Amino acid sequence: MNSYTFLASGLDGLARGGLYAAMALGLSLVFGVMRFVNVAHAELLVLSAFLVFALAAGLGLSPLIAMLIVAPAMFVLGYAMQRVIINPLMNKGVEPALLTAFGISIILQNLMLMTWGGNTRSLSTGLADLGFDFGPYRLPALTLLGLVVGVTLTVGAHLFFKKSALGRAFRAASQDPATARVMGINVDAVYGLTAGIAAATAAIGGALIGMTLSFTPVAGFTWLLKGFVIVILGGMGSIIGTLVGGLILGLSEGLGGAVFGTGYRDMIGYLIFLVILMVRPSGLFGVAGSEK
Repeated sequence: MNSYTFLASGLDGLARGGLYAAMALGLSLVFGVMRFVNVAHAELLVLSAFLVFALAAGLGLSPLIAMLIVAPAMFVLGYAMQRVIINPLMNKGVEPALLTAFGISIILQNLMLMTWGGNTRSLSTGLADLGFDFGPYRLPALTLLGLVVGVTLTVGAHLFFKKSALGRAFRAASQDPATARVMGINVDAVYGLTAGIAAATAAIGGALIGMTLSFTPVAGFTWLLKGFVIVILGGMGSIIGTLVGGLILGLSEGLGGAVFGTGYRDMIGYLIFLVILMVRPSGLFGVAGSEK
């Protein structure tokens, strides 16, 4: 393996890591604010990819334009699911809400199978043949787009939580919901908005996955597993940690696949994850609050 191949694999891995961060951001947001693991997140991501596919195929829209339509629709869906279904259950404890989210994921998966079948799909864009040359290596524009979007979403979410008044209300609801209610903060609305934002980011991540890779109705578990790895690696509740975790996983997969073969790419990524957890059990940016 020459130096160009090694560099190319690293660049591709970093770019894919940005896509991973965009995909996992919603998981991090929901856990950071609610201390709740939304296991239906991956199905929302895959559903978004199929909705973009349906708009592109049915109306002839560019997947990028369709993504901008699907994202706000998923915000509404995520908000409604949280306010109507999950919030009342969370008042009884995390376990009923977690089991219900698992049930929602099964329902969504079966609805997608009934509607679109089990075939593998992908989203075609005009960017497929575009790229940037580094010596003999070409970095696809879509892959780079995933990196840019991942960095933009995570940094934007971090600044929102740290700098804005609404973000401070989110953090107060996360750290002490009872006190936040006494202060006049509508915690149920905060949870709903968090779920809506998470679903919207899932829509963007799902569309980008469809443009750069492929998807099926049963692909959710694979992405949920990667999302868990990224969120735990970066530190539960840390938004910037989600970005760093995604970049580390992507880079590990890229370089590991170049050195040991693509068949070992996922295994290398998970091994790096385990090694880091042995050194830092709380993750690289593990926090006690929602985002510090």
